Amino acid sequence: MRNGRILLRIAPLLAALLPASLAGAAEGSRYRLELAPGAQEETVFDWSKEHCQEWHIPDAPLRAFRDDKGEVVAFASHYRNRPLIGSGLDRIKTTCSISFEAKNSADPSQFSDMSWIAATWTKNGRDIYALMHDEYHADRHPGACQFKDGMACWYNVVTAARSRDGGQSFKVDDPPAVVAAPAFKQEVGQGRHRGFFNPSNIIEKDGAWYALIATTGGEGQRGGTCLYRTTDISDPKAWRAFDGQDFTVRAVDPYREDAAQAKPCQPLKVLPTVVGSITRHEASGLWLAIFHLGPDPKQGIAGGRVAYSWSKDLIKWAPLQTLLTHPTMWSKDCGDRERYAYGAVADPASPSRNFETTGDEAYLFMTKMHVANCKMGPQRDLVRIKVRIVKETP
Repeated sequence: MRNGRILLRIAPLLAALLPASLAGAAEGSRYRLELAPGAQEETVFDWSKEHCQEWHIPDAPLRAFRDDKGEVVAFASHYRNRPLIGSGLDRIKTTCSISFEAKNSADPSQFSDMSWIAATWTKNGRDIYALMHDEYHADRHPGACQFKDGMACWYNVVTAARSRDGGQSFKVDDPPAVVAAPAFKQEVGQGRHRGFFNPSNIIEKDGAWYALIATTGGEGQRGGTCLYRTTDISDPKAWRAFDGQDFTVRAVDPYREDAAQAKPCQPLKVLPTVVGSITRHEASGLWLAIFHLGPDPKQGIAGGRVAYSWSKDLIKWAPLQTLLTHPTMWSKDCGDRERYAYGAVADPASPSRNFETTGDEAYLFMTKMHVANCKMGPQRDLVRIKVRIVKETP
């Protein structure tokens, strides 16, 4: 998951925090997100000690739920999707069992080259509904791309999957049900990565379910992040994207339907790219979105940052604020020893089975990538650090 593709020495990172600013008004009150006093990085998955094979790595934002046995099941995995399991979100451990792996199919219409479990939601802990981030890398399949570079040949869709055994295994329809897809086939527009990418976690609000999905645009679709909603989480074909007024945009499978039927979704303002997580702050009722962003010379940020935004309704978002700065996976500084990505906020004490809510304290989970000779290899750890939400009055 290259596009979505951090706290070693806590003192430098604390020093890197930008001056606190306020975001997201709520009835005369404002809230900010900050590192908790004395917070230190903790390792959840140590690649050097725990990997089951070389590329067993945390390669996506953390997604978690409580299963029907009371255990927490979490995914932050590579395309061989291995769960982390434990008695609580603060006690999850890696397993070598694989819950899902795509078929490495050379046929792009099968949406089964490489797939990541990108979002999960469950009501009962046994029946799990998932959104899959499906990558097709045409450079890996002879004759499928006019370029040799992986990014230039990358085509992406979002499909649906489900588990009936608490996340031990996931299955997809044949062909997979499309939730978000470009209105063209993989050979169109080669030379850049194209399609819909990296769904956020799924959250429930007022009897419907929502997720944010990023797109690089093209062929009439603007790039950005679109909001998707379904009123039936069990039906993968019920997802609709926001068109600027309402949720009317149905995904069109470009390999089985007339692409001329496809309509563009309306990217939301403020949200610049892939959203690591969205959670509802219990005290304020506000929704908190987390982003990992690259260098920003205009703001004097060289390596990258973790940013956040607040919303009352998931459609209108407050201007981005900076939680902390540190080298991210987009950093070009060969002096980096570590880079970070895939930030997601989750509260182990959340009463939500799907960790959709947070109290005033939670954890920022991230992937820490060890850098050698200016390259990021498989040595990547899943880490976390405590954050808190602070209310301020004018």
